[in-house]
Amino acid sequence: MKKALCIIFAVLLASSAVFAAGCANQGGAGVNTQTEQATAAEETTEPEVTEILPDLPDVRYDGKVFRVILPDGMQATDVFTEDHETSDPLHDAVFKRNNIIMDRYGITFDVSTDDYAAINSKISNSVKAGSDEYDLCYVQMVFGSALAQSNAVLPFEKLPYVDLSKPWWDKAIGNGFSIRNNLMMVNGDLSPTSFSITSCMYFNKTMFDKLDLEYPYQLVKDGKWTLDKLFEYTKDITADVDGDGKITPDSKEDIYGLSSWYLDVPYSFYYAAGGMLVSKDQDDVPFYNPQLERDTAIYGKIYDVIVTNNAYYETNVSDFPNVAKLFADGRAMFLDAKLHTAEELREMDNEFGIIPVPKLDESQNDYKSFVNGAASMICVPATVKESDREYVSIIIEAMASEAYKTVTPVLYETYLKRKMTRDAESAEMIDYIVRNRVFDMAYVNMHDGVGSYVRDLLQNKSTDIASSLKKYAKTAKKRIENVVKAFDKSLNS
Repeated sequence: MKKALCIIFAVLLASSAVFAAGCANQGGAGVNTQTEQATAAEETTEPEVTEILPDLPDVRYDGKVFRVILPDGMQATDVFTEDHETSDPLHDAVFKRNNIIMDRYGITFDVSTDDYAAINSKISNSVKAGSDEYDLCYVQMVFGSALAQSNAVLPFEKLPYVDLSKPWWDKAIGNGFSIRNNLMMVNGDLSPTSFSITSCMYFNKTMFDKLDLEYPYQLVKDGKWTLDKLFEYTKDITADVDGDGKITPDSKEDIYGLSSWYLDVPYSFYYAAGGMLVSKDQDDVPFYNPQLERDTAIYGKIYDVIVTNNAYYETNVSDFPNVAKLFADGRAMFLDAKLHTAEELREMDNEFGIIPVPKLDESQNDYKSFVNGAASMICVPATVKESDREYVSIIIEAMASEAYKTVTPVLYETYLKRKMTRDAESAEMIDYIVRNRVFDMAYVNMHDGVGSYVRDLLQNKSTDIASSLKKYAKTAKKRIENVVKAFDKSLNS
């Protein structure tokens, strides 16, 4: 993706330079000046654009139907079904991609949706019945992982034309989903909404201005945006402004240093700080591998930001909307959320900025972004016949590669950078946010257990990390072993 964007930027910069030169000479331009400009234009060498193409055969399928099922809601934007363009750039880009694929291969799309919690059952029931109902399935990340362990989906290595080395497939997926170098679920440009479910942080510029604080953009650029810096910013901010003797989110005046949700912030902070609970051996077989010293350091800083600094840490599902609302009302300095949360902040009176989640310390090389479990993954049902795998893999690869060329630039530049941000600095920050997304097999496969140990500790305001990890050790090891056995069964079927 980055390579394609660099090419686009290069072309735009070259065009801008020519345009600027023309404007600069407009006032006194004579015949000689115009001739010089024309000569210069002729001599200008256009930047060489190397288009990355899929390795696909030139085939047509004479009206064959390609059947897709995906969750309702935001994920449904990954494959629109409307037969017309709209005013939304992302929708129209996906619409264009679909039409290109249909025209190129002579196919039609049959797209159905259902509640994200029901998709698994539909796929499982279809596979158990031996019926051939779907060619491509979008599934919720955490729920969908069960399909890979029940022999319900095909390894992508059995789909001959899906080339996972191509840039339109997310390379970081392997850490969370690959076993013995096989993937049952993948992600990438085929799912444009996956970018918008990446973790990030928002900060209230108005509050920063009142406190005469410099915006943290430069800290990010200098590699100095850390949990310690967040702790410093939010220290002594949470306050009982209305004077009723308590600090509550229901108050119209009380303020917080940070507004956060218990199903987001424990994970976004932990993974951004370099935490990981599962490692891989030389054969790409996962094993439970907590690192007590590292995790103690990470959790200690998270604890200080959330508990010591008295952040708003909402744990009641019915009160989830209050997390973003508190920030939107101008009563929180920071908000931990996802990129798409910016949609909820459009009417916010105070100005806000977007930055990545902070690192553990300055020695950490990159900012890392957690991908929420609500993100879609794609998979192919095991009922796809061997004789149809060539067809299915060609269409999937074509959709992904065309999305890379047609959809992602629109998503990245127009939707994420311009539609969701209010300033150039925040738009630049999105590069940091989406550059290094992380996936952990413990989170994906043991969400209610070891994968949520930071969340559980925070809820209890506990600091006993050693006991928590020790408690999970036996069950976690067994769980990972079972996941591997289930994968092996699928690979050998």
